Amino acid sequence: MNNRYKRREFLENVCPQVALAMFGVTLVEACSKGDDDDGYSGSSDSAITGVTVQGNVVSIDLDDPSFSILQSRGWMNFTQQNMLLLKLSDTSYRAFTNSCPHQGSRNAWSYNSNQERFVCSSHSNSYPSDCTTPGTTDDVLECYETNVMGSTLSITKS
Repeated sequence: MNNRYKRREFLENVCPQVALAMFGVTLVEACSKGDDDDGYSGSSDSAITGVTVQGNVVSIDLDDPSFSILQSRGWMNFTQQNMLLLKLSDTSYRAFTNSCPHQGSRNAWSYNSNQERFVCSSHSNSYPSDCTTPGTTDDVLECYETNVMGSTLSITKS
């Protein structure tokens, strides 16, 4: 009788958790919205300098060391302002929201320069960087107006 009780206790406690893990919990966690994403391709910008914000305009000093990754790699996830920054040339930049249109993930981005697309690794969705073409979810990554004057990049968030 004692072994039977242990078996019953085991089945009652473990089986529901196994079923949830197989059919729901992993799916729910993978599709959750939020800013708690950990693994990402971008920059750690907790101590970013060279930025001023006035209303909906973000001004970036492109010569500031905080933005050296943008200059060397050609893109960065500027999480402090929830933006993806893309360098097209020395005088041309694009800025996008870093919120994935699919599920809102902010920290799972990489950039495929061969295809000119941002890729969200949460679900492998990708979005062209031309500000007009829909991505794999039929959504367009929201694009912000940019202007370069000297070494200052100004971004107007809509």
